[in-house]
Amino acid sequence: MMSNDQVQDRLNKLLGTLRDGEKGFADAAEHATDPQLKSLFTERSGQRATLATEIEQHVTRLGDTPREGGSVGAALHRTWLNVRDAVTGRDDYAVVAEAERGEDVAIQNYQDVLDDAELPADVRSVVEAQYAKVKASHDQIRDLKRGMKAD
Repeated sequence: MMSNDQVQDRLNKLLGTLRDGEKGFADAAEHATDPQLKSLFTERSGQRATLATEIEQHVTRLGDTPREGGSVGAALHRTWLNVRDAVTGRDDYAVVAEAERGEDVAIQNYQDVLDDAELPADVRSVVEAQYAKVKASHDQIRDLKRGMKAD
């Protein structure tokens, strides 16, 4: 069975992922010109904040203090910093494309955590439920991007 520290480490990885997504979507909302995109990105930023709070509660329950930024936050944060740089003064297509890239990384981080066979059942069910939401978000943004390219 996985040690408490290992579980906390996995959860903190996801926490960093979610916090970066929360900031990244807020940036994307700020730079999008289309009102529907602004609203979608604002909603996603809020979703990530909610998911992060859920993870923080589990980290606290396991006797740890949630880390600010997360253990692999640096790499993901760079992904979302690219979003900010790429979207400044760019069109909505560029904003959506960068948001999709951020979501690709989020999905990968969730898959990495779920690939761990020793994840405790209660934690796994929370992570799986969150993964489904992140995956749905990714797919929606990917489809949105494809639709924009067709225009």
